[in-house]
Amino acid sequence: MKKLTLLALACATSLLAACGGGGTDTANTGTATNLDAETQALVTEAKNAGPVTFYSMLDESTLRALSEDFTKRYGVRVEPVRLVTADLIQRYSAEASTGKSAADIMLLTDSGFFADALAKDWITPIAQQDLPPAADTFPEEYLTHDGSAAVVSLIPSEMVINSDETSDTPSDWDAYADPQFKGKLMLTKPDSSPANIAFWSLMKQQFGDGFLEQIAANQPQFMSSAVPLTQGIAAGEAQVGFPGVAAIVNNLTKQGAPVQLVSLAPTTGPEAALALSENSPNPAGAKLLASYLMSEEGNTLLNDDSDGISPYDPEGTKRFTRVENINLADSAQINALLGVN
Repeated sequence: MKKLTLLALACATSLLAACGGGGTDTANTGTATNLDAETQALVTEAKNAGPVTFYSMLDESTLRALSEDFTKRYGVRVEPVRLVTADLIQRYSAEASTGKSAADIMLLTDSGFFADALAKDWITPIAQQDLPPAADTFPEEYLTHDGSAAVVSLIPSEMVINSDETSDTPSDWDAYADPQFKGKLMLTKPDSSPANIAFWSLMKQQFGDGFLEQIAANQPQFMSSAVPLTQGIAAGEAQVGFPGVAAIVNNLTKQGAPVQLVSLAPTTGPEAALALSENSPNPAGAKLLASYLMSEEGNTLLNDDSDGISPYDPEGTKRFTRVENINLADSAQINALLGVN
């Protein structure tokens, strides 16, 4: 990526037309002004190539907000396709294995898929692309898999509480071991996801085996996933739980449920990474959208709307421990320490 001065990209815009049918309905004109020649050339090429197909695991409302803001800035249409990461990988792999890719760009939970896709020439290393100057400020430490993808969002694991039943909001993870919550604690099974194993490995690494054994002494209920867990907390079946997932909690909060996220440190969680298709139908549009999502302004919008942590957020990244810095424990050991039957 060229290290050029970042020119103004439509300063005074926070254009989130939250209603409507998505970015594809916006007129083919952009509000971004004073674009450098390189970016303007990409805009022209991208418009001529048609819409940018964007595969993403983001919540639909966030995906819509990003697509609409990007289209209003550049006049380049976006066709978002939203699926959970596992389904995205399956769909993308099936398409890419034919030698063609319907997606120009994708955003999904970071995993070994990226290394596999790079080895199969399905994606092109994002670090080797001559992206517009807007991406030049992106922190290099968030380029992953030898630069094949860019981690644009950190998704923290949080505590969830019943706000009606919990008189004092916990200020640290010690609450899980507090005897006042004996019989009032709900956890997902540690081995139900890689993110859970990473979190409990971090707790073990930071506070020792004894901390997990104290949590076990509080006789937690174990659930299969975050959805029934959050519903159980909302119903008063427990007062505190883990993990608190923003999309699930926010959805119940909008319905009037007494659930609340509590952000604590240290924490960890999934990382959302961006990659470009090797055989993209609209490579110019893919580069333009990548630079937008990697720019401080676009990246901040992404994370503010999705409750993620931006790589540009020094306070947020300070409390988030990346998986590469965690000594991952064996799931059987974590289960034993937490008293999982």
